[in-house]
Amino acid sequence: MVRKILASLLIFLLMTSIGEAADLTNKTEVKNLRYSLTPGKVRIVVDMSRQVEYTETYLEYPSRLIVSFKNTWIDVKKMKKDIEINSSAASRIKVAQYDPTTVRVVIETVAATNLFWLSGGPSGQRFVIDLTDPNFVPEPEPETKKSETKKSETKKSETKKTDTKKTDDKEIDEPFTNKIENETPNTYKEDDRKPSKQEDKKSDNKDNKSDEKISSGDKNLSELDKDLENITGLKGKIICIDAGHGGGDSGAIGPTGVTEKSVTLRIALELEKLLKDEGAKVVMTRRTDKQVSSKGDKASAIEELQARCTVANQAKADIFISIHADSFTNPTARGTTGYYFAQSTGNKSYKLADAIRKALCEQLRTPSRGTKTCTFYVVRHTDMPATLIELAFISNVDEEKLLNSEEGVKKAAQGILDGIEDYFG
Repeated sequence: MVRKILASLLIFLLMTSIGEAADLTNKTEVKNLRYSLTPGKVRIVVDMSRQVEYTETYLEYPSRLIVSFKNTWIDVKKMKKDIEINSSAASRIKVAQYDPTTVRVVIETVAATNLFWLSGGPSGQRFVIDLTDPNFVPEPEPETKKSETKKSETKKSETKKTDTKKTDDKEIDEPFTNKIENETPNTYKEDDRKPSKQEDKKSDNKDNKSDEKISSGDKNLSELDKDLENITGLKGKIICIDAGHGGGDSGAIGPTGVTEKSVTLRIALELEKLLKDEGAKVVMTRRTDKQVSSKGDKASAIEELQARCTVANQAKADIFISIHADSFTNPTARGTTGYYFAQSTGNKSYKLADAIRKALCEQLRTPSRGTKTCTFYVVRHTDMPATLIELAFISNVDEEKLLNSEEGVKKAAQGILDGIEDYFG
């Protein structure tokens, strides 16, 4: 009897191992993960024998990039699963077999990302993740080095005037390219242009003529005001504003104790005033320091997030904007990010997130961290174009001070308004 049980057990184990081995033949092995560092940048390379489908997800608190490779496996004995990185672009990499068919790479990072496949390498295919710290400022070269470099460049240009330029295939050690837009806030010069003397004379003549017409009565002016009011881009638009967190959920907390929930509410209330002045109908998920769900602080995270979506969906809002402040373990992290969910309203949500991000960077003078896809609940479960905006990093002492100041609140609200007007314009 004992022999029969042992024999049955042996057959079962043998069949299981054969089944697992057969199953692995249909999967791609993630054979190696390596990385290289340059100042302010990290390049991560994942080696495997063939290209596979993958998804990328961005999470916050702390900020993480998650890349999930489908139909893959790793040998846990060979692969290092937890790697610390000494870079401002990323602090840690974790690799794990998330489920029987998925390998996940989780990177703690606040950097802009660029993901792509490269053929070749030790295993046949390489998946490359480039991370670039948008706040990194390289050290200036010494004057002697600069002059030597200029001389050498002059010599090279003289000797290579007749050469034909060659473009080699992109290799793994090629310099980083950051496809995410990094705006420098002080480049908006259109309104700074001073009129020439001739233009001044022309405008003086026009002013003299127009004064006579204006003094004839206010009737024309009032009609003009009405015309302008009728063509205002926001007149009649239903806009849902969601001040992130609230009540027992403080959100992120800055170095001096400023809470995310208080900052987002102040900006949302200021934005409400500006939008109403423009003729928009404003729907607020909250106007006080409380949770949105009827269950209050007893609501689960999903119930609370769904309550916010329900406010927007029932109001049949034209757009939904969720206001947040970013946070990271590295106190030097800073900048503004726009998030959208690509699978819902697609290009409209991207357009909304991008317009608001750009306008906020102009108003707040914060670095741009780009417009990125995400899977945040509130932008996935709203029926209209939606964005979640990370105004700035409340974990950065300077940006915390900016967000908590009266001037910062007004500028943030104005920036969101400008972005909304650009979107509808």
